[in-house]
Amino acid sequence: MWTSKVPSQQLNNKHQLFKGRLLTVGSALQRHQQQNHWEELLETTPTRSDEEWMQAKAYAELPGPGAWRLLSYFLPGGKLYNTNLIQMNRRMREWYGDIYRLPGLLGKNDVIFTYNPKDFESTYRNEGIWPIRIGLESFTYYRKVIRPDVFGGIGGLVSEQGKSWADIRNKVNPVLMKVQNVRQNLPQIDQISKEFIDKLETLRNTATHTLNADFHEQLKMWAFESISFVALNTRMGLLSDQPDPNAARLAQHMSEFFNYSFTYDVQPSIWPYYQMPEFKKFLKTYDHITEITTNYIEAAIKRFDDAQQSDTKCVLQQLLALNKQVAVVMAMDMLMAGIDTTSSAFVTVLYHLACNPEKQSQLHRELRRILPSCEDALTAENTKNMPYLRACIKEGLRITSITPGNFRITTKDLVLSGYRVPRGTGVLMGVLELSNSDEYFASSAQFVPERWLKSDSDVDVDVKACPEARSRNPFVYLPFGFGPRTCIGKRIAELEMETLLARLLRRYKISWLAETPLQYESTIILSPHGDIRFKFEPHSV
Repeated sequence: MWTSKVPSQQLNNKHQLFKGRLLTVGSALQRHQQQNHWEELLETTPTRSDEEWMQAKAYAELPGPGAWRLLSYFLPGGKLYNTNLIQMNRRMREWYGDIYRLPGLLGKNDVIFTYNPKDFESTYRNEGIWPIRIGLESFTYYRKVIRPDVFGGIGGLVSEQGKSWADIRNKVNPVLMKVQNVRQNLPQIDQISKEFIDKLETLRNTATHTLNADFHEQLKMWAFESISFVALNTRMGLLSDQPDPNAARLAQHMSEFFNYSFTYDVQPSIWPYYQMPEFKKFLKTYDHITEITTNYIEAAIKRFDDAQQSDTKCVLQQLLALNKQVAVVMAMDMLMAGIDTTSSAFVTVLYHLACNPEKQSQLHRELRRILPSCEDALTAENTKNMPYLRACIKEGLRITSITPGNFRITTKDLVLSGYRVPRGTGVLMGVLELSNSDEYFASSAQFVPERWLKSDSDVDVDVKACPEARSRNPFVYLPFGFGPRTCIGKRIAELEMETLLARLLRRYKISWLAETPLQYESTIILSPHGDIRFKFEPHSV
């Protein structure tokens, strides 16, 4: 692990970066926001005076609550108290319409919520080569202010903006976005999926076919084991009876990170101005994650040095070849972003298959062709032809993606739904609401994987492709984002979900046992919670 102290000259340079954009002296928010410099990315041309702009309604005329009313909604007894992000979006849209403004609180910018795909397109088409998407402020603060000794001033893709973001993204894109590069991990990811099913068998009651354990928590261990192999080239043993003790600690700290981050990065918080004891615990959680992860990376580097040279380099080796700090940041980001997100998305897809047995039967027929025996290997060749499985994943994420929309800061003055929106304003594009609208997806409440099939020739003769049932607007379905800031872990998540779904649905007929539909709670994502019970009944063949 890196323990070097920060040189005095580096400290002096650091303080130069923190010169006052905000007037609050000593504010932590002032210090770390100065390093983002996203305001510098805004267009510097004069305010628009063209006909479209002049005829648009004034920004002040946008509907929406005032600051105090907004706060009242979320207080105990308020209209939005204890609602998740799906419910909040839906109710606010009912109250204020397809575009409304939420005022910025505690130093944050205003955010425009829009449910108009024309606004989505306008926002994306005008975002430039360096899109601005505000990440987790505590994340940036910890890496750039608290621990520059480890991260070398690199905030990572979540929090960097402008050229510094582009420099990292351009370096890591060939490593993480190239399909062939990610899919070289298929044999190991498949092995982890097999081990997960072996673990389920030890937990499955053979009489009732139910599990004697929390399925979602078990699934998080599978996601952690999978992403740990990709990010750290390390098996954690989380699916065995003797997991690595440090891995178990890391898993716990990752869970704490998600809960803390929702409190301090999503909800209004005073931490940038005054750090309460609970926020300091959050920083300790970051410390624990950093320490354990860097120790794993150092161990992996030693293994690489001791091993014979190979033409094939794993993801971590390729990242280390770029830059050691970049490798540390990306490995940590993959771990932080790749556990709850992937496991939550997987539960959603499995739930819809469990509730639609005829679709599940169709998928099982496809999987029997690919895997005549449950013990057959998944290979680069046989996984090329899984159109129905991939359609099921797309359809599940259409109905419930892990976030309700995509966010950008406008770099130019825009006209959205007839209103003037000045540069520097946050825009939340409510994709999930439109994905569940019959206006854009016929029979939107139904789970119809066939809408994602390109032609009848893709699948069995008894399956009818219906691409006309999905929107032709490319901005309506965006579960992994859009453009240069598309989710960097998209390929990894797809590989992991496809592999485990293939294994599970080839082996089991799965049913939903809970008496209510799948429920969600808001952390920094939409996460399934409550009564999550499935029945796993083995297929005869």
